[in-house]
Amino acid sequence: MMWKKGGAVGLKEIFCGGTTPRPEELRGYYEVRLVTPLLPEIRFFGHRKFFPDNAAVEDGGPGGYNEFFGMIRIGSFKISARDSVLGDGQKVLHINYNRRGNSFLLKTLNDEVKRIGDGHYLGRGVFRIGRLVFSSFYFSVRKSIGPPVPPRGHDNK
Repeated sequence: MMWKKGGAVGLKEIFCGGTTPRPEELRGYYEVRLVTPLLPEIRFFGHRKFFPDNAAVEDGGPGGYNEFFGMIRIGSFKISARDSVLGDGQKVLHINYNRRGNSFLLKTLNDEVKRIGDGHYLGRGVFRIGRLVFSSFYFSVRKSIGPPVPPRGHDNK
């Protein structure tokens, strides 16, 4: 998909016009693609997010994670519906990486997601370092269709 509604300003408008998904709405694997105003969506290294049944902040389970190449798991997270860390009045599905086991840099990342269509979500990566808070990129999230991506080096026989 090309995002042509006026570049980055258009992405912000699309994001702000979306609706806030409930934490229990996202379950299973979702493909993640970087979104830019000038290029088609870019999927790096088979990136997916996994949302288990216990990804909500109030649940005591392990939470979700990011997966690359079908086998590398990084970025443990919990989710909740809350106000944006940007303070711009947006209610978002907040993906919180500030968890034990994540790197210092990853702990500063807050993904924020809004529903923009049936099974289609637009997210923005927001970094918070002390009192400095800024949005740095947009990404799309869509339910994975078909079998999981096989680990690198395996065939599908």
